[in-house]
Amino acid sequence: MNRDRGRIKWTAMMLTEHITRLRDWVGEDNHEEKPDIDEWTLHEFQRQLGIAYLAQCEIRVKTWRNGTFTDITGILNRMDDQMQLIYIADGLKVQKVSLNTVVGIETTNFD
Repeated sequence: MNRDRGRIKWTAMMLTEHITRLRDWVGEDNHEEKPDIDEWTLHEFQRQLGIAYLAQCEIRVKTWRNGTFTDITGILNRMDDQMQLIYIADGLKVQKVSLNTVVGIETTNFD
């Protein structure tokens, strides 16, 4: 059986620049591009936000920031059209989300 340790056995011979470049390379592998949002999708986002605000149902907002996607779940508390922000209440805290980072909206628990 081959018990090769891969990169671990070579790290003692590497310079700090090599290690830095390897970490950057691994970070680039995890980077995801922001999907393009067309006009129809923006209208669907607006419709979902309107439903969530009027019905006070829970929504799940998928955001993209710095190459990674995150999900925020809660009740839509407030919308600020001028600043392009939405406020999502999750328990005791309220998160401020920029509409420029939103790539998906889904209403949940809607009756």
